[in-house]
Amino acid sequence: MGGSPVSDDWEVVANGARTLLLIGRIGDERSATGNSILGRKAFKSMSSFGGVTKTCEIQRTLLEDGQILDVIDTPGFEFTVESELVGNEIVKSVDLADDGIHAVLFVLSLQAHFSKEVQAAIRYFSQFFGKKIGDYMIVVFTGGDDLEDNCSLNDHLNHSCPENLKEALKMCGNRQVLFDNKTNDPMKKAEQLGELLFHVNMVVQKNGGKPYTNDLFEEVKKMKLHNDTVDVNSLLGDLKQEVTELKEQLQRWSLVDQHREITEMVESKLNDSMHRLEKQLEEERTARLEAEKNAESRIRELKDSLEKTQRKTEELTVKRCSYSCLKCRSHVSFDDDIISKNFQAKSGKAFLFDLVRNIVIGTKEERQLLTGLHTIAEIYCANCNEELGWKYERAVEPSQKYKEGKFILEESKIVKDNW
Repeated sequence: MGGSPVSDDWEVVANGARTLLLIGRIGDERSATGNSILGRKAFKSMSSFGGVTKTCEIQRTLLEDGQILDVIDTPGFEFTVESELVGNEIVKSVDLADDGIHAVLFVLSLQAHFSKEVQAAIRYFSQFFGKKIGDYMIVVFTGGDDLEDNCSLNDHLNHSCPENLKEALKMCGNRQVLFDNKTNDPMKKAEQLGELLFHVNMVVQKNGGKPYTNDLFEEVKKMKLHNDTVDVNSLLGDLKQEVTELKEQLQRWSLVDQHREITEMVESKLNDSMHRLEKQLEEERTARLEAEKNAESRIRELKDSLEKTQRKTEELTVKRCSYSCLKCRSHVSFDDDIISKNFQAKSGKAFLFDLVRNIVIGTKEERQLLTGLHTIAEIYCANCNEELGWKYERAVEPSQKYKEGKFILEESKIVKDNW
């Protein structure tokens, strides 16, 4: 995070579960990455040319800070005739998520050859799920154990990143993180998970907290339905043109009986084809209108719910004296959450809070403070990334135990609201 005496790493603090969807090619450690996130061997993972995962599977874990993660593993893909089957299987993963997908993790191995398949893969999923899926995607590079000690992920990509991979990363908003699925170092595991969760939090903020749900997927299918309808209209016009041209040819035949017989036969077949196409067009038009009607009704319900929630939030905020981030004015706590105002920080006076909001928490680290040895983690504004103070994770001295799980906010970094 920069300039921190506690840690340069952080993890997301959020209410409710976060659902992460794993996609990737066969052999790129997709399932192993899921196990690293969960902190246990929940998904089958081994070297296999044909892939181990055949269907979607969901597993849950609870992090130390209380954050719940639901991780969905999907079948690995290769661009063969079965690609559509893999895509349809991945569609089922949306149904596994109770509240939708908060982030899509596109897993790539640093050892793999970055061919045009990488870019084609992301385009395939963009077409299948709609361009909106790019707003939810994070690229997770595996094989971090193969990098030299003094070489970072950015150094590696700057040295050997082909143009097609750069374009693929650009489609994902250049969100990327490096994973070492073979490490036994607890600190390294915590660092790479913390960086991933930071990107997940940014994705959630970018999408206004709205996950990718079946509603968004239905909108994509509705667009495809519209395109299919246009194709039917075009085909119907081509058939009518063919009928006209064929009639003109038949009229030039010298045998009147043959002319009449063939004309009737052709007209009958073409009329049948036209009736079938017109019926198909009418069914698709009816389905489209019904889908639009349902979508409008759902949008009205969501707007009403959002307005009610905003009114309740405004009422609660106005009635309670609160504190906000000095830099971006993002709400962080209320006055009645203060335990003590008799604390000191680097910049001067500080307050001890029982609860703070809208923050991200750094990695735990032992520090010798004036009141004894503590395990603390710096906290940052989730909106502007400004350092605000720290969280007491553990106190060695019995007299200091009351501070565990509490938060310090520096007075110079916050401002009063509604006073």
